[in-house]
Amino acid sequence: MLNSINADALLEVRKLALGEKLWEERGKAIGMSIKSIGPEGVHMEQTFTSTVKGFGRFPNGTNMGTLNFVQAQDGSYSGSGQGILTTQDGDTVTWKIYLLGRSEAGKGRDFSIIKAWTASQKLAWANKTIFAAEGTSDSKTMEFSATGYEWK
Repeated sequence: MLNSINADALLEVRKLALGEKLWEERGKAIGMSIKSIGPEGVHMEQTFTSTVKGFGRFPNGTNMGTLNFVQAQDGSYSGSGQGILTTQDGDTVTWKIYLLGRSEAGKGRDFSIIKAWTASQKLAWANKTIFAAEGTSDSKTMEFSATGYEWK
């Protein structure tokens, strides 16, 4: 159990590596397919949509994308994907993601690195930024949530 001093220290360490929180995201898989099965695990493809609530300079918007990943027998998974965020102002940001995670009893937890590109002048800072995100998922409801940070 963390006491308040340890919890504060942990928060400071997180800020050193991840920087400020930029978004919270909630979404749902709208499509899932098994691509192949092999000794390394089950290769899957998932299509999703989500709502993004931005903080600070990060915009609110809707997100959609496709993830390709391998679920191993031990519950770990890894993969990559791509998609597009459309902001409330109509700007678009394309992105690529690389993720690692673990699933137990249908609940997943993962960490990902994201690179984004945009032609928007007001979001041009995102072209030079690498993002990190922590996420959770539920295989029964196909819902997920994520919190995104600037990676320092």
